Amino acid sequence: MNLFDFLMFILTIFIAAGVVRSARMKNGFAVGFGIVALCIFLLADVLILTL
Repeated sequence: MNLFDFLMFILTIFIAAGVVRSARMKNGFAVGFGIVALCIFLLADVLILTL
């Protein structure tokens, strides 16, 4: 694991926190955008761990 992998995990946590905060404020566009970004980052995290 290198610095980029660690940064990807940290950014995934920040995106997840942003989705939760946006959902609490009922901001539909931000929640949708955040979920798409979160799915992409989670896929990248899985690829980092498996490869």
